Amino acid sequence: MKKKSPEVSVVMSEFNTPKEYLFESINSVLVQTYKNFEFIIIDDSHDQKLKELIEQKYDDSRIKIIENGYNKGFVYSLNSGIKQAMGKYIMRMDTDDLIPSDRFEKLVNFIEVNPQYSVVSSMAVEFSGKMKFGINGTPGEKSRKDVMRGDTPIHAASIMLKNDLEDIGLYRNDFLRAEDLALWCELLLANKKLFVIDDTLYEYRVNPGDYKKRTFKNRKGEISARLYFYPKLGAGPIEYLRIIKSILAGLAPMFLIRIYRSKIALARVKGQDNG
Repeated sequence: MKKKSPEVSVVMSEFNTPKEYLFESINSVLVQTYKNFEFIIIDDSHDQKLKELIEQKYDDSRIKIIENGYNKGFVYSLNSGIKQAMGKYIMRMDTDDLIPSDRFEKLVNFIEVNPQYSVVSSMAVEFSGKMKFGINGTPGEKSRKDVMRGDTPIHAASIMLKNDLEDIGLYRNDFLRAEDLALWCELLLANKKLFVIDDTLYEYRVNPGDYKKRTFKNRKGEISARLYFYPKLGAGPIEYLRIIKSILAGLAPMFLIRIYRSKIALARVKGQDNG
């Protein structure tokens, strides 16, 4: 009997993630109610001997390890995984995050019924340890203005049509730490559609050290991407204000960023609980 081809290819790029986080993340993928997927994990470090670790812990033929041999970067790894993927859809997953068991089923069902969308994402909750901090993302279709104003799909929480990613040349490697923003902009310029469903299907791990990534130095790629794409997308004064906001956020002290995010996120959670 011919083996059924996977409908979904889950693509995860691994670079020195703590083993306990990595295994928790992998476990949450393997227990999905939707079963017709392959799980491509790209070893972008080779420091942990990932292939050996995975083979010792898991006996699951859906897992496929791609070894870069050395650190080639996040974008290279994602593009490599997509090129080797057999599925119609690409499902993103990061190595230290978690997902509920029905995430794949809900996203696949939605995109199958709504084939006009190239990308379908869900909302996400931030967490650290056993504490959850709030909801990221807003439901609905994302226009050019939405994306330019910062209302975008959540990259790691997305399912994407592989053919449409290939049509735009996959991820760009010239906007450091802003490959997702560049991807949304390229898709919109190609008249593809993006959507966020009204469901929280992703748990985004946030550790104290993650706030160090929000410095101006690490926002240069984002700012460059905005300056490159905004004229092409027809930005107006309000959209260009988003660039100023990014600069100010990169220059702000980290403790202020932590306070701002936690207060806003917690307020949103309380609002949802009361609703």
